[in-house]
Parts: sequence; structure tokens; C-alpha cells
Amino acid sequence: MKLSEVDLTIVKEYLRQDSDEDDRLIEVMIQSAKSHICNYTGQTLEALEASEDVVIAMLVLVADFYDNRVLNVNERTNMRINSMLEGLLGRHSVNLI
Repeated sequence: MKLSEVDLTIVKEYLRQDSDEDDRLIEVMIQSAKSHICNYTGQTLEALEASEDVVIAMLVLVADFYDNRVLNVNERTNMRINSMLEGLLGRHSVNLI
């Protein structure tokens, strides 16, 4: 299967999601996962089409996005964090110290 063939139906099957309630959210997560993969690899979606294993990476990312859509509280530091959010925004950060 190619990355371009992954659609809402396939992702919902992977997530074991039967309702249509979160379809719009999942669609956004699919696009975000593709963007994340392109930014991480430095390749375009077209260049990644030949790599079928990238589909699994995308499904794993969407599942992680879906499962971790809330902030968690770190008891030691009393900070609200979401590790996926840190990862996504961290790669766009220009003020690294």
C-alpha cells in the first residue's frame, strides 16, 4: 500500500473506531502525520510513495495523535505536558538553547 492510498476508512480500521463522531479530527490527524513524516525525513510525499513501510509509520503517528490528545500533568514538576505536542512544535522551534 502506498501513502497516498491511506484514507479515513483505513485509519479508522487501524484505530478500531466505528463511529463517525471523530472523522473530521482523524482527517486532520492524517494530514498532520503526513506533514510530520515529510519534515522528519526531509522528503516529499511523492518521494515517499515508493516506501510502503512509511504507511505503518503514518498509522502509528495517527494512533499516537488520537490517543494523546489531552495534556498530562507531571506530578514532579507540576507541569502540563503532551509529549507529542512537544515533538511536533520542537521541530519548528528556532529559539533552541
